[in-house]
Amino acid sequence: MAINIQNIQFQHLLFDVTNKPAKGIKVQVQFYNVLTKSWLSLTDSLALSTGKLSYKLTIPTRISTKNQTVRVVREVIKSGGTPSFRIINVTNSGALPEVITTAFDAIVEGDTKLTIDFGKSWLLDPERYITKDDHIVTASQIPMFEFANEIRAIKEVNDTTIAQVSGLNATIVSLSDERELLQTQLSTVQSNFQTNAQELSDLNASLQTVTANLASERTLRETLETDKTNLEVELATQREQMETMTSSTGDIFAVEMERDSAIAQVSRLNDAVASLSNEREILQSQLLTVQNDFETKEQELAELNTNLKSVKTNLQTERALRETLQTEKTSLETLVATQREQIETMQVVNVADSNFEVLYNGLQQEVADITLVKDNLQQQVIDITLVKDNLQQQVIAVTTERDNLSQEKVAFQTTISQLQTSVQQEKALVTAKNIELQQKQTLVDSLQRETATLQEELEEARDFTVTDHPNKLTASKVYSSIVNDVVKADAELVNSKYKLANVSLNLKTTVEKGPDGTVFGLLDYESAKDVNSAAISDISIDIVPTNTSSTTVEQKMPNILGLTETAVRKVLGNNGLKLDAVYHPTKDDKLIEGQSFKQSPAPDATIVEGQEVIVIFAKPIN
Repeated sequence: MAINIQNIQFQHLLFDVTNKPAKGIKVQVQFYNVLTKSWLSLTDSLALSTGKLSYKLTIPTRISTKNQTVRVVREVIKSGGTPSFRIINVTNSGALPEVITTAFDAIVEGDTKLTIDFGKSWLLDPERYITKDDHIVTASQIPMFEFANEIRAIKEVNDTTIAQVSGLNATIVSLSDERELLQTQLSTVQSNFQTNAQELSDLNASLQTVTANLASERTLRETLETDKTNLEVELATQREQMETMTSSTGDIFAVEMERDSAIAQVSRLNDAVASLSNEREILQSQLLTVQNDFETKEQELAELNTNLKSVKTNLQTERALRETLQTEKTSLETLVATQREQIETMQVVNVADSNFEVLYNGLQQEVADITLVKDNLQQQVIDITLVKDNLQQQVIAVTTERDNLSQEKVAFQTTISQLQTSVQQEKALVTAKNIELQQKQTLVDSLQRETATLQEELEEARDFTVTDHPNKLTASKVYSSIVNDVVKADAELVNSKYKLANVSLNLKTTVEKGPDGTVFGLLDYESAKDVNSAAISDISIDIVPTNTSSTTVEQKMPNILGLTETAVRKVLGNNGLKLDAVYHPTKDDKLIEGQSFKQSPAPDATIVEGQEVIVIFAKPIN
């Protein structure tokens, strides 16, 4: 059927790589002449200020012979065919034309107007231009910036993940060093504890030895006290005898006895001074030993050391008392022997000495000297007592210092426990972070695989879209279009006395493999001239009405929320359903990029096999 088109309206929207209206671009609409097999300019250069192309071409009734391009376009339209148009970029004059788009929708409005709508196109980066034999593709009807943003977001997530892994590795190394240090400190503490335990055992053994010595000293002291008592009784008896004898022998013997007694006392005092000096040296040596011992002892030895010092003090007291008693015993024995000799002498001597006065004065002077020495010795004893008290004060100070060291040890052990708890917590945190990183890495790998698949599909679709034959349709679309037309025609004949019977079609097409299956290139009379007859196939289609009705199997819609697109496709494929994926920006922090959060139909809704399911996936807001 001939169509008398008088106006052709060209429409197009062009965006740059950032999804903004293209500016400063000059384009031109071209027409493909199948007779000359070349593209001819249909319009002059058109400037796009806001990325929008709207150009009206008027086809006059009478066309000049010089304007053959418009004439050919009119003839193609009148024959019922659709001309081939394309938009090229004339901003840059190169060796090959830069094609923006060749795909369009032809809409006939009334009988005089034809609208050629090229839809929307996005310019590509110069690095992504597609070079063909006779032209260059510079734009795509697929918004490439979305894929670029997704790839950029994936790279950012990958970089962040790598940085987190590096930080966690550094933290793990630091924690390992701290753990080794704590283990070393713990080994030192355990070694000190074992040393203290050994010292405690040694002190217990020493305490048992001292206790045994103390019991022995007490037994010896009791024996000495018994001997002392016996000697005192014998001395009292001898004194009574001497008093009886003194009345008959005179004062000289009393003076001699006092002199001998004084000499014996001086000797005893000298022995006592030597003994006290030795004891002082022993006490000083013991003080140094105690100071060294107290510097290395810990809290758990405090009570035992206190008991040990008490036992040692008692032992020293018992020893001093024993030595005193032994000295007194010796003195009494000497005095008793002397008195016995004096008694025997007094019994045989009856004559007094003529130099009594001189001897008496000398003895008095010796007694005074002995008294002075005795006072000096007593002062030395007091000094030694003061030294002993000072030593005891120093022992108390050492004990206090050891208590402070014990408190510091308790605080150190508490710190070690806290550090061990912190290490356990850090280990748990590191484990949780490792699990989270593994999950994120799995998601990144899945997104990278999906991106690679989309890139392959995009390249395949791009290669298929840019073709020399725009009138190509998939076999399924051809079959469904014809059947839908037959069904529509049959529906319009409902009130007619005629019905459609068998419908038979014979199509002249080219057949090739496309991204969505078999593709038919529909040919008209003009386009068939340019195609090799060997490449043209005859496709016969018989449409037969049937009275049988197909039974649709109903099923329940599965829940696919929270899954990635790959997992959703697998679930829907297993249920015989189709996916319509939509990516939508969201601010929800709980959603991971690429995770589904809406679906239609809803879960458990009634669906039929082959039904299309709309699923919305999350993506970040750029």
